[in-house]
Amino acid sequence: MFRMDDLKSLLCKKLELQLQTHWISDTFADCIRELYSSSLDMDPIVIRKAVVGMVFSHQELIQKRPFQELIRKVGDFAVDLVLEITNSEI
Repeated sequence: MFRMDDLKSLLCKKLELQLQTHWISDTFADCIRELYSSSLDMDPIVIRKAVVGMVFSHQELIQKRPFQELIRKVGDFAVDLVLEITNSEI
């Protein structure tokens, strides 16, 4: 009715573009923590997949203390990241 699917798609594309630029930011881990703790009206799986994909593409992030803390404290993110790593090895 309000073309919400088109809006969701546009939002995800814009998010992916922003992630390409801002994955190096010191606050990226905080953003992921917020994303995983908030309940979104739109499909969180699509957004989470984009974020996990960016971390997977830049695995050097995992060596940083904020990301290690994120993995320890945000179980859903840890599971999503492990699944991404496992699926890429198949």
